[in-house]
Amino acid sequence: MVSHFTKKQKGKTIKNGLFQAISIFLAVILVFLVFADIKIYKNKKKLNSQLKEYQRQIEEIKKSNEEMEEGIAMADDREYIEKIAREEFSMQQPGEKVVAFLTPEREEEPQPPDNDNFWNRNFFLKWVNNMWKSVIE
Repeated sequence: MVSHFTKKQKGKTIKNGLFQAISIFLAVILVFLVFADIKIYKNKKKLNSQLKEYQRQIEEIKKSNEEMEEGIAMADDREYIEKIAREEFSMQQPGEKVVAFLTPEREEEPQPPDNDNFWNRNFFLKWVNNMWKSVIE
């Protein structure tokens, strides 16, 4: 009877060992897939931000192109040429006097120094925000 009991134990031990090996293998695969998913998510976020930046640049270039086309169309207009000559080159017609108004330059107000002390509430909140952004990105 004792020998019969030992045989059952050996069979269960082999099954338990096999189950543990498969479980560890699946856990390793799961961890690998999670890290791969995080990397893919970061790359997707980076590419989306690049796409938005390129779309913004395209819109900027389109606006600039429209302004240039308007400038080309207005280059033959006598009134436009006269306006540019007066405003940008300070030219005047005979008998005219040009009056210019000078405005005083503003002095920049001094900014209070940023306290980069970790215990400062604003610094701590900025730090937490930056850490959160780095985790998301």
